[in-house]
Amino acid sequence: MRFSFFPRAALVALAAVALTLAACEGKDAHVAGPVGASAFTNYIAMGTSISMGVQSGGLTASFQAQAWPALLAHQAGASFAIPFFNAPGCTPPLVAPLLLARFLSGASLADGDSSCAGTVGTVVPPLNNVALSGATAWTALNLTPKLTTTVGAKYATSDKARYAAVLAATQSQVTAMLVRAPSLVSVELGANEVLGAATSGALIPATAYGQTAPYTYVPASVFGAVFTAIADSVKKSGAKALILTVPKVTTLVSLRAGSELWNDRLALASFGVAVDPNCSGSANLVFTAALVPSLVARALATGAPQALSCADVPLTADYVLTPTDVTTLNGVVDQMNATVTSLAQQNKWALVDVNAVLASVTAAQAPYRVATQLSCVSPYGQFVSLDGVHPNVNGQQLLANAAALALNAAYGFTVPTVPVPVQTAAQLCP
Repeated sequence: MRFSFFPRAALVALAAVALTLAACEGKDAHVAGPVGASAFTNYIAMGTSISMGVQSGGLTASFQAQAWPALLAHQAGASFAIPFFNAPGCTPPLVAPLLLARFLSGASLADGDSSCAGTVGTVVPPLNNVALSGATAWTALNLTPKLTTTVGAKYATSDKARYAAVLAATQSQVTAMLVRAPSLVSVELGANEVLGAATSGALIPATAYGQTAPYTYVPASVFGAVFTAIADSVKKSGAKALILTVPKVTTLVSLRAGSELWNDRLALASFGVAVDPNCSGSANLVFTAALVPSLVARALATGAPQALSCADVPLTADYVLTPTDVTTLNGVVDQMNATVTSLAQQNKWALVDVNAVLASVTAAQAPYRVATQLSCVSPYGQFVSLDGVHPNVNGQQLLANAAALALNAAYGFTVPTVPVPVQTAAQLCP
């Protein structure tokens, strides 16, 4: 199915491009878009849930249309085919306000919802966007829809459905990219190598991808070898390339210091959450996106106050990171990004520094308020969706703009950017 969604601001920007093409092309040139538009003739996006378009913990057709690769392609005036999913999604996203503790399907937060409503119409993969939620560098290189259904494979029904919609039976993201003989490839991988540790609070390193023993993060040395193999495949394709770095743990706006929760303890108590005194003055970071809504939902269901502790229990999924944990994970990301950056520079590919893009997002954080988190339509600010992790359409537009600028700098393109107006407090929390 072909992508046909245009943000209003994008339409304005793209209309303006035609007025400036004469300065970019020869007078006898065929006017077909900005300089570099031809590179998007067969643009293939590989990546994680960020590139796939996940928002608020779920995936719908509208969210897929708002993924940064789709926005980028349309800023270049190119078509971009996506395997759109039916409502209420695959899986259904959370709905605002978070106090409702509901998914778009109507299921409760306590019960969860991993259902998949299937695709809109008949899809013959692969299309232009082959990014997949939960993907690591290893799965991008190796995992196929067929492998997700083998005996003993531990994949959720929604994962199996997404893989089958995005990739042909025996294709990984990398083989799908090669089969499509791309003109341009984007690669956004590495976030899932550390996300499990960042959001659970349990730091358990892997020695290898796919090991049977539990792990929550992948060391940079393990990631580096696999990412290098992916870069070799991109180079082999002969396509132009756009590489994105890995976001640091500290870019997660829903990680908040224990001291902030202590400062808001009276308001939290009104929602049935009793903040432990160990939060007072605590520099530990708490993953509030998962912890606070679940505690509030449990308090409402049971009628009993729920305890919130800021103490870290090592190797336990307690949603708490110590400053040492943060230093460890950010150090892993720094090493991963050294590999990513080096490969991009060696091959003269376009490079997006995701952490630089997200700096404006984290800088705009207001002090933690549980009333804001539970009652506002945009509880984590203008750029982050209801899951406290994934960018919303505004955050995706920031990435698309950064990608356009990186391509323009590396290849002499003139892909336009789309302004993202600052939203007012009334818009974020009407």
